[in-house]
Amino acid sequence: MIGFLFAAAFILIVLRAFFRPIRYTVRVDDVLFEQYIQPLGPEPFVFDGTDSQQRRLPFTFKKLSGTAKKIPFLGKIEVCAATVTREESLLLLESQQAPANITKYPIQKTVLVPSVEAEFDKRSNKWPAQPSIFSPGLSVSITKPEDLPEKKRALPVDGLYAGDEKYALTLTSYAVCTVYIEKFAPVIREWCEQTFTCAESPKTSFAAAVGDIMVARGIEDVLIKNPDGLKKVFSTTLPVLQNNDITIGNLEGVVTDSSRAATKTYTFKFKKAVLPFLQKAGFTYLMQANNHCYDFGEAGFKDTLSALAECNIPTSGAGLNAKEAAQFYHTQVKGQNFAIISCGAFPVERSGFNGKTTATATETRAGILWAGETLLEGIARQKADGNFVIVNVHGGEEYRFFPAKEQRALYESFCDAGADVVFGSHPHVLQPIERYNGSLIVYSLGNFLFNGMNEMPGATDSEIVRLGIYGGKILYTEIYPAKLGTNGVALKPY
Repeated sequence: MIGFLFAAAFILIVLRAFFRPIRYTVRVDDVLFEQYIQPLGPEPFVFDGTDSQQRRLPFTFKKLSGTAKKIPFLGKIEVCAATVTREESLLLLESQQAPANITKYPIQKTVLVPSVEAEFDKRSNKWPAQPSIFSPGLSVSITKPEDLPEKKRALPVDGLYAGDEKYALTLTSYAVCTVYIEKFAPVIREWCEQTFTCAESPKTSFAAAVGDIMVARGIEDVLIKNPDGLKKVFSTTLPVLQNNDITIGNLEGVVTDSSRAATKTYTFKFKKAVLPFLQKAGFTYLMQANNHCYDFGEAGFKDTLSALAECNIPTSGAGLNAKEAAQFYHTQVKGQNFAIISCGAFPVERSGFNGKTTATATETRAGILWAGETLLEGIARQKADGNFVIVNVHGGEEYRFFPAKEQRALYESFCDAGADVVFGSHPHVLQPIERYNGSLIVYSLGNFLFNGMNEMPGATDSEIVRLGIYGGKILYTEIYPAKLGTNGVALKPY
């Protein structure tokens, strides 16, 4: 009897040692377990290929912090096939090498940006558009884009902007899978790839604007007839103009062959052949809502609209009737929706030309959109639809370096209605750049291409204002001071 008991005990010990069933588990970080595993229910699965067929996994999941239960004498042996832990690391500090059994799956990306005081009121040719975060004398702070204070502007990092692929200040959260049993590696990694996904970070889109573009007085001949005309005219501004998703300019004049000029002090017209050169320079939108849009009457205005359409150059705030003139131009760039409108708000000229009564579009007359309730209501609708709203306004007083009270109130009303940025033109000289309740107002961009201004104080000072928009917010504000010369424009040296 005793021998039988010994034999039975020996058999049980052998069975327990060599033939006990095994339960394979994957131990998962507690937070990840609650977020990704618990919602799946008791039987997690993977999909096979593209046929959406579910396949049960050969293991179960347990929390990393869980304690092992007491196993019955002949119960299943629990073996950890893999662990999934959490890790956060900054791209700047990440190592590119990892053991073969460890795979990282990004689950969340948080972008950080260095920022400095904007100091728009101190802009000059010494104000660097893109200072290094290591520039001496700069007080740099690090924030999330959504937390950027209103009076600060973000800086690029090694020439890269928030959302760029190798942007160094990207804090990434990973699910880190470490596989201990190689035979399960394929299915574990397949499951991880299906489970741990990461939403794409927003990209930074760029919109830039310049002031008055008047290509008569010899400039268009240089562009059209000179083989190197583009570089001669735009010089060092070209890399800035061409490096945007949207580049806006105010076309100060009409594109027409008409000779029936209006009774005005100055009238400007250009050849249609000049438009492709403006496109090559980087301009993607040309404003027509200005005090020279009717220099050759309604016929010349219509000719301009036709020429712009033929060259696929967008404009808005100008149309064959009032309804058309009130339409915004829409475009989407890197996932960001833009709504752009232009309007007139300039005073009556000394010659007696009154844009509000003469050039404003009506039900039966082609013309421009004039600043008023129709525009404010349109801005509000576009903002409510989730667009980044740009308003170009031709207003203010000529050769005045600071906006009048009425000009400020008007431009602020655009922002109150929902405009994210207001770009001003018409004064022919630069005026301040200011933040207003989260929006940006550039009261006057001055001239950009405009021969014959050498005798007018401040009229040859210019700038390119370049905005980096991230997550619907102006993150980067770069100002490139420029100077008008004979038949062209160039960046000022820093």
